[in-house]
Amino acid sequence: MLRTRFTALLTAFLLLLTTLLSTATAAAKPTLDLPATGGPFPVGTTNLHLVDHARPDPWAPSPGPRELMVQLWYPAVPVGARARYGDPSVDRHYADLITALGLGRGEPFLDRVRPTARLDAPVLPGRWPLLLHSHGRGSMRSTTTAIAEGLAAKGYLVAAVDHTYDAVVVRFPDGRTATANRPAEPTEPELSAEVQVRVADLRFTLDQLSTAATPLRHRLDPHRTGVFGHSIGGDTAAETMRADRRFRVGANLDGAFWGEARDKGTPGPFALFTAGPGDHPSFAAWRANQQSWGRHFTLPAGVHNTPTDLPLFPEVSGLRDLLKDHPALYRQLFGTLDGVRTTQLYRAYLTALFDHHLSGRPAPLLDQNSPHWPEHNLLWSHR
Repeated sequence: MLRTRFTALLTAFLLLLTTLLSTATAAAKPTLDLPATGGPFPVGTTNLHLVDHARPDPWAPSPGPRELMVQLWYPAVPVGARARYGDPSVDRHYADLITALGLGRGEPFLDRVRPTARLDAPVLPGRWPLLLHSHGRGSMRSTTTAIAEGLAAKGYLVAAVDHTYDAVVVRFPDGRTATANRPAEPTEPELSAEVQVRVADLRFTLDQLSTAATPLRHRLDPHRTGVFGHSIGGDTAAETMRADRRFRVGANLDGAFWGEARDKGTPGPFALFTAGPGDHPSFAAWRANQQSWGRHFTLPAGVHNTPTDLPLFPEVSGLRDLLKDHPALYRQLFGTLDGVRTTQLYRAYLTALFDHHLSGRPAPLLDQNSPHWPEHNLLWSHR
Protein backbone atom coordinates (compact mmCIF):
# COMPACT_ATOMS: atom_id res chain seq x y z
CA MET A 1 0.00 0.00 0.00
CA LEU A 2 1.35 3.42 -0.88
CA ARG A 3 2.59 5.42 2.10
CA THR A 4 0.76 8.67 1.32
CA ARG A 5 -2.67 7.75 2.66
CA PHE A 6 -2.44 9.79 5.86
CA THR A 7 -5.35 11.94 4.67
CA ALA A 8 -7.68 8.95 4.22
CA LEU A 9 -6.81 7.54 7.61
CA LEU A 10 -7.25 10.90 9.29
CA THR A 11 -10.65 11.33 7.61
CA ALA A 12 -11.74 7.94 8.95
CA PHE A 13 -10.54 9.03 12.37
CA LEU A 14 -12.65 12.20 12.19
CA LEU A 15 -15.78 10.37 11.03
CA LEU A 16 -15.51 7.99 13.93
CA LEU A 17 -14.93 10.88 16.29
CA THR A 18 -18.31 12.27 15.17
CA THR A 19 -20.12 9.35 16.74
CA LEU A 20 -18.37 10.04 19.99
CA LEU A 21 -19.20 13.73 19.91
CA SER A 22 -22.87 13.18 19.09
CA THR A 23 -23.27 10.86 22.11
CA ALA A 24 -21.11 12.82 24.53
CA THR A 25 -22.34 13.27 28.08
CA ALA A 26 -21.78 16.09 30.52
CA ALA A 27 -18.91 14.17 32.12
CA ALA A 28 -15.58 15.94 32.37
CA LYS A 29 -13.58 15.57 29.18
CA PRO A 30 -10.10 14.05 29.52
CA THR A 31 -6.93 15.96 28.83
CA LEU A 32 -3.62 14.66 27.51
CA ASP A 33 -0.14 15.79 28.48
CA LEU A 34 2.37 14.99 25.76
CA PRO A 35 5.17 12.68 26.96
CA ALA A 36 7.91 14.22 29.09
CA THR A 37 10.72 15.35 26.83
CA GLY A 38 13.46 13.25 28.39
CA GLY A 39 16.07 15.93 27.73
CA PRO A 40 18.05 18.31 29.92
CA PHE A 41 16.70 21.53 28.40
CA PRO A 42 13.29 23.15 28.90
CA VAL A 43 11.49 23.75 25.60
CA GLY A 44 9.98 26.85 24.04
CA THR A 45 8.00 27.27 20.85
CA THR A 46 7.03 30.12 18.57
CA ASN A 47 5.44 30.63 15.15
CA LEU A 48 6.74 32.55 12.14
CA HIS A 49 4.97 33.87 9.07
CA LEU A 50 7.26 33.78 6.03
CA VAL A 51 6.53 35.27 2.59
CA ASP A 52 8.57 34.34 -0.48
CA HIS A 53 8.04 37.36 -2.73
CA ALA A 54 10.29 35.81 -5.38
CA ARG A 55 8.08 32.74 -5.85
CA PRO A 56 4.45 32.77 -7.02
CA ASP A 57 2.39 30.22 -5.12
CA PRO A 58 1.73 27.35 -7.60
CA TRP A 59 -1.24 26.04 -5.61
CA ALA A 60 -3.05 29.24 -4.63
CA PRO A 61 -6.49 29.82 -6.24
CA SER A 62 -5.48 33.42 -7.02
CA PRO A 63 -2.04 34.85 -7.89
CA GLY A 64 0.23 35.82 -5.06
CA PRO A 65 3.55 35.06 -3.39
CA ARG A 66 4.14 31.80 -1.56
CA GLU A 67 3.27 32.21 2.13
CA LEU A 68 4.22 29.76 4.87
CA MET A 69 3.63 29.29 8.57
CA VAL A 70 6.51 27.72 10.48
CA GLN A 71 6.52 26.46 14.07
CA LEU A 72 9.81 26.39 15.98
CA TRP A 73 10.77 24.39 19.07
CA TYR A 74 14.03 25.16 20.86
CA PRO A 75 15.93 25.01 24.19
CA ALA A 76 14.39 27.77 26.29
CA VAL A 77 14.13 29.62 29.55
CA PRO A 78 11.07 27.95 31.16
CA VAL A 79 8.81 30.97 31.54
CA GLY A 80 5.36 31.79 30.20
CA ALA A 81 2.24 29.76 29.48
CA ARG A 82 2.28 26.31 27.95
CA ALA A 83 1.60 26.32 24.23
CA ARG A 84 -1.58 24.86 22.79
CA TYR A 85 -1.49 21.96 20.37
CA GLY A 86 -1.49 23.27 16.82
CA ASP A 87 -3.58 26.19 15.65
CA PRO A 88 -7.21 26.66 16.72
CA SER A 89 -8.24 26.85 13.07
CA VAL A 90 -7.16 23.23 12.59
CA ASP A 91 -9.30 22.04 15.48
CA ARG A 92 -12.25 24.15 14.30
CA HIS A 93 -11.83 22.92 10.72
CA TYR A 94 -12.24 19.32 11.82
CA ALA A 95 -15.30 20.16 13.88
CA ASP A 96 -16.85 22.13 10.99
CA LEU A 97 -16.15 19.24 8.62
CA ILE A 98 -18.05 16.89 10.89
CA THR A 99 -21.01 19.28 11.06
CA ALA A 100 -21.00 19.89 7.28
CA LEU A 101 -21.19 16.15 6.65
CA GLY A 102 -24.44 16.02 8.62
CA LEU A 103 -23.00 13.66 11.20
CA GLY A 104 -23.75 15.72 14.28
CA ARG A 105 -22.40 18.88 15.80
CA GLY A 106 -18.65 18.73 15.72
CA GLU A 107 -16.67 19.62 18.82
CA PRO A 108 -12.90 20.20 18.97
CA PHE A 109 -10.71 18.04 21.20
CA LEU A 110 -7.16 19.03 20.24
CA ASP A 111 -7.42 21.97 22.63
CA ARG A 112 -7.27 19.38 25.42
CA VAL A 113 -3.88 18.09 24.24
CA ARG A 114 -1.20 19.82 26.35
CA PRO A 115 2.32 20.21 24.94
CA THR A 116 5.31 20.70 27.21
CA ALA A 117 6.73 23.75 25.39
CA ARG A 118 6.22 27.31 26.67
CA LEU A 119 4.86 29.73 24.08
CA ASP A 120 7.33 32.41 22.98
CA ALA A 121 9.75 31.59 25.82
CA PRO A 122 13.24 33.12 25.40
CA VAL A 123 15.75 30.85 23.68
CA LEU A 124 18.70 29.68 25.76
CA PRO A 125 22.08 31.16 24.80
CA GLY A 126 24.17 29.03 22.49
CA ARG A 127 24.40 27.94 18.86
CA TRP A 128 21.97 25.11 18.30
CA PRO A 129 21.89 22.72 15.31
CA LEU A 130 18.80 23.14 13.14
CA LEU A 131 16.36 20.46 11.96
CA LEU A 132 13.61 21.15 9.41
CA HIS A 133 10.49 18.99 9.31
CA SER A 134 8.00 18.29 6.50
CA HIS A 135 4.56 16.88 7.39
CA GLY A 136 2.55 14.19 5.61
CA ARG A 137 0.18 14.92 2.75
CA GLY A 138 -3.00 16.61 3.97
CA SER A 139 -1.63 16.83 7.49
CA MET A 140 -0.20 19.79 9.46
CA ARG A 141 2.96 21.10 11.05
CA SER A 142 1.94 20.05 14.58
CA THR A 143 1.60 16.34 13.71
CA THR A 144 4.95 15.42 15.26
CA THR A 145 4.97 17.90 18.15
CA ALA A 146 5.99 15.24 20.70
CA ILE A 147 9.05 14.25 18.66
CA ALA A 148 9.96 17.89 18.06
CA GLU A 149 9.76 18.66 21.78
CA GLY A 150 12.03 15.72 22.55
CA LEU A 151 14.62 16.86 20.01
CA ALA A 152 14.52 20.44 21.28
CA ALA A 153 15.07 19.21 24.82
CA LYS A 154 18.26 17.50 23.59
CA GLY A 155 19.63 20.75 22.17
CA TYR A 156 18.08 21.15 18.71
CA LEU A 157 16.15 23.93 17.07
CA VAL A 158 13.31 22.21 15.16
CA ALA A 159 11.36 24.07 12.45
CA ALA A 160 8.16 22.43 11.13
CA VAL A 161 6.73 23.94 7.95
CA ASP A 162 3.06 23.99 6.98
CA HIS A 163 3.06 23.38 3.22
CA THR A 164 0.26 25.80 2.34
CA TYR A 165 -2.64 24.28 0.33
CA ASP A 166 -1.32 20.82 1.20
CA ALA A 167 -1.65 21.27 4.99
CA VAL A 168 -5.24 20.67 6.08
CA VAL A 169 -5.67 24.34 6.99
CA VAL A 170 -3.22 27.20 7.58
CA ARG A 171 -4.11 30.38 9.44
CA PHE A 172 -2.01 33.49 8.88
CA PRO A 173 -1.50 36.24 11.48
CA ASP A 174 -4.07 38.53 9.82
CA GLY A 175 -6.76 35.85 10.18
CA ARG A 176 -6.77 34.57 6.59
CA THR A 177 -6.93 30.79 6.18
CA ALA A 178 -5.82 28.51 3.36
CA THR A 179 -7.31 25.01 3.16
CA ALA A 180 -5.89 21.99 1.39
CA ASN A 181 -6.65 21.74 -2.33
CA ARG A 182 -4.35 18.97 -3.56
CA PRO A 183 -5.89 16.15 -5.66
CA ALA A 184 -7.42 13.39 -3.59
CA GLU A 185 -5.99 10.66 -5.84
CA PRO A 186 -2.71 12.00 -7.21
CA THR A 187 -0.66 10.27 -9.87
CA GLU A 188 3.00 9.49 -9.28
CA PRO A 189 4.12 12.43 -11.47
CA GLU A 190 1.81 14.72 -9.48
CA LEU A 191 3.31 13.48 -6.22
CA SER A 192 6.82 14.04 -7.54
CA ALA A 193 5.87 17.59 -8.57
CA GLU A 194 4.33 18.26 -5.15
CA VAL A 195 7.57 17.18 -3.52
CA GLN A 196 9.47 19.82 -5.49
CA VAL A 197 7.16 22.57 -4.18
CA ARG A 198 7.80 21.28 -0.68
CA VAL A 199 11.56 21.26 -1.30
CA ALA A 200 11.39 24.92 -2.29
CA ASP A 201 9.43 25.63 0.92
CA LEU A 202 12.16 24.08 3.07
CA ARG A 203 15.00 25.79 1.26
CA PHE A 204 13.30 29.18 1.59
CA THR A 205 12.65 28.53 5.27
CA LEU A 206 16.32 27.79 5.84
CA ASP A 207 17.25 30.97 3.96
CA GLN A 208 14.98 33.01 6.20
CA LEU A 209 16.03 31.40 9.45
CA SER A 210 19.71 31.84 8.58
CA THR A 211 19.74 35.37 7.22
CA ALA A 212 16.54 37.29 7.99
CA ALA A 213 15.72 39.15 11.20
CA THR A 214 13.97 36.19 12.83
CA PRO A 215 14.01 35.80 16.64
CA LEU A 216 16.34 32.78 16.56
CA ARG A 217 18.75 33.81 13.81
CA HIS A 218 21.73 34.22 16.15
CA ARG A 219 20.96 31.04 18.07
CA LEU A 220 21.10 28.51 15.24
CA ASP A 221 24.17 26.95 13.69
CA PRO A 222 23.59 27.05 9.91
CA HIS A 223 26.51 24.66 9.35
CA ARG A 224 24.74 21.90 11.29
CA THR A 225 21.41 21.46 9.52
CA GLY A 226 19.34 18.30 9.08
CA VAL A 227 15.92 17.50 7.65
CA PHE A 228 13.25 14.87 8.31
CA GLY A 229 9.63 14.23 7.45
CA HIS A 230 6.70 11.85 7.67
CA SER A 231 5.06 10.10 4.70
CA ILE A 232 5.55 12.26 1.59
CA GLY A 233 7.48 14.59 3.91
CA GLY A 234 10.11 11.85 4.14
CA ASP A 235 10.70 11.94 0.40
CA THR A 236 10.70 15.74 0.66
CA ALA A 237 13.61 15.40 3.11
CA ALA A 238 15.55 13.22 0.67
CA GLU A 239 14.93 15.51 -2.31
CA THR A 240 15.82 18.58 -0.23
CA MET A 241 19.21 17.04 0.47
CA ARG A 242 19.68 16.39 -3.23
CA ALA A 243 18.80 19.99 -4.07
CA ASP A 244 20.71 21.79 -1.32
CA ARG A 245 23.96 20.63 0.28
CA ARG A 246 23.36 22.81 3.34
CA PHE A 247 21.16 19.95 4.55
CA ARG A 248 23.78 17.49 5.75
CA VAL A 249 21.70 14.56 7.02
CA GLY A 250 18.10 13.42 6.67
CA ALA A 251 15.44 10.93 7.72
CA ASN A 252 12.28 9.54 6.18
CA LEU A 253 9.52 8.42 8.57
CA ASP A 254 7.54 5.82 6.62
CA GLY A 255 7.24 7.56 3.27
CA ALA A 256 7.62 6.19 -0.25
CA PHE A 257 10.21 7.76 -2.53
CA TRP A 258 8.77 9.59 -5.55
CA GLY A 259 11.72 11.60 -6.83
CA GLU A 260 15.34 11.15 -7.83
CA ALA A 261 16.43 9.88 -4.42
CA ARG A 262 14.71 6.60 -5.27
CA ASP A 263 17.06 6.03 -8.22
CA LYS A 264 20.12 8.03 -7.16
CA GLY A 265 20.09 8.09 -3.36
CA THR A 266 21.02 11.13 -1.31
CA PRO A 267 24.42 12.88 -1.34
CA GLY A 268 24.75 12.66 2.44
CA PRO A 269 23.75 10.36 5.33
CA PHE A 270 20.12 9.31 5.29
CA ALA A 271 17.98 6.97 7.40
CA LEU A 272 14.68 5.34 6.47
CA PHE A 273 12.35 4.39 9.33
CA THR A 274 9.41 2.30 8.13
CA ALA A 275 6.41 1.02 10.09
CA GLY A 276 4.40 -2.12 9.40
CA PRO A 277 5.20 -5.41 7.69
CA GLY A 278 6.33 -5.68 4.11
CA ASP A 279 8.44 -3.52 1.87
CA HIS A 280 7.65 -0.88 -0.75
CA PRO A 281 9.38 -1.08 -4.16
CA SER A 282 10.77 2.41 -3.72
CA PHE A 283 12.46 1.37 -0.46
CA ALA A 284 14.36 -1.39 -2.25
CA ALA A 285 15.27 1.00 -5.06
CA TRP A 286 16.60 3.57 -2.60
CA ARG A 287 18.67 0.95 -0.77
CA ALA A 288 20.18 -0.23 -4.03
CA ASN A 289 21.19 3.28 -5.05
CA GLN A 290 22.23 4.87 -1.75
CA GLN A 291 26.00 5.33 -1.91
CA SER A 292 26.39 7.59 1.13
CA TRP A 293 25.89 6.39 4.70
CA GLY A 294 22.44 4.81 4.99
CA ARG A 295 20.22 2.84 7.35
CA HIS A 296 16.82 1.22 7.03
CA PHE A 297 15.05 0.43 10.29
CA THR A 298 11.64 -1.19 10.43
CA LEU A 299 8.96 -1.39 13.11
CA PRO A 300 6.90 -4.43 11.99
CA ALA A 301 4.11 -3.90 14.54
CA GLY A 302 3.73 -0.24 13.63
CA VAL A 303 1.32 1.47 11.24
CA HIS A 304 1.72 4.48 8.98
CA ASN A 305 0.63 6.87 11.73
CA THR A 306 2.98 5.43 14.35
CA PRO A 307 5.72 8.09 13.80
CA THR A 308 3.17 10.86 14.50
CA ASP A 309 1.26 12.03 17.58
CA LEU A 310 -1.93 10.22 16.56
CA PRO A 311 -1.23 7.05 18.63
CA LEU A 312 -1.24 9.27 21.72
CA PHE A 313 -4.86 10.35 21.15
CA PRO A 314 -7.16 7.32 21.79
CA GLU A 315 -7.96 8.33 25.36
CA VAL A 316 -8.32 12.09 24.91
CA SER A 317 -10.60 11.53 21.91
CA GLY A 318 -12.56 8.70 23.54
CA LEU A 319 -11.94 6.39 20.60
CA ARG A 320 -10.41 3.63 22.69
CA ASP A 321 -13.82 2.85 24.17
CA LEU A 322 -15.76 3.71 21.04
CA LEU A 323 -13.79 1.29 18.88
CA LYS A 324 -13.65 -1.63 21.31
CA ASP A 325 -15.99 -3.55 18.98
CA HIS A 326 -14.00 -2.55 15.88
CA PRO A 327 -10.47 -3.80 16.59
CA ALA A 328 -9.35 -3.90 12.95
CA LEU A 329 -10.20 -0.25 12.36
CA TYR A 330 -8.63 0.74 15.67
CA ARG A 331 -5.39 -1.01 14.66
CA GLN A 332 -5.43 0.70 11.27
CA LEU A 333 -5.63 4.12 12.89
CA PHE A 334 -3.56 3.71 16.03
CA GLY A 335 -1.69 0.42 15.76
CA THR A 336 -1.14 -1.87 18.74
CA LEU A 337 1.97 -0.25 20.19
CA ASP A 338 1.94 2.14 23.12
CA GLY A 339 2.09 5.72 21.83
CA VAL A 340 4.37 6.98 24.59
CA ARG A 341 6.90 4.23 23.93
CA THR A 342 6.93 4.78 20.17
CA THR A 343 7.36 8.51 20.74
CA GLN A 344 10.38 7.74 22.91
CA LEU A 345 11.69 5.29 20.31
CA TYR A 346 11.64 7.78 17.45
CA ARG A 347 13.12 10.48 19.66
CA ALA A 348 15.98 8.15 20.58
CA TYR A 349 16.80 7.10 17.02
CA LEU A 350 16.48 10.56 15.52
CA THR A 351 18.61 12.07 18.29
CA ALA A 352 21.28 9.42 17.67
CA LEU A 353 21.17 10.08 13.92
CA PHE A 354 21.50 13.85 14.15
CA ASP A 355 23.97 13.77 17.06
CA HIS A 356 26.23 11.47 15.07
CA HIS A 357 26.20 13.30 11.76
CA LEU A 358 25.92 16.90 12.97
CA SER A 359 28.04 16.73 16.13
CA GLY A 360 30.27 13.69 15.59
CA ARG A 361 29.01 11.78 18.63
CA PRO A 362 29.20 7.97 18.69
CA ALA A 363 25.88 6.31 17.86
CA PRO A 364 26.00 2.53 18.41
CA LEU A 365 22.19 2.52 18.38
CA LEU A 366 22.35 3.00 14.61
CA ASP A 367 24.63 0.04 13.92
CA GLN A 368 22.79 -2.93 15.40
CA ASN A 369 19.54 -4.11 16.92
CA SER A 370 19.05 -2.74 20.41
CA PRO A 371 17.93 -4.86 23.40
CA HIS A 372 16.21 -1.75 24.73
CA TRP A 373 14.10 -1.45 21.56
CA PRO A 374 13.54 -5.11 20.54
CA GLU A 375 10.48 -4.16 18.47
CA HIS A 376 12.69 -2.07 16.15
CA ASN A 377 14.86 -3.90 13.60
CA LEU A 378 17.86 -2.84 11.55
CA LEU A 379 16.94 -4.11 8.10
CA TRP A 380 19.84 -2.69 6.06
CA SER A 381 22.97 -0.64 6.56
CA HIS A 382 25.60 0.91 4.33
CA ARG A 383 28.97 2.22 5.60
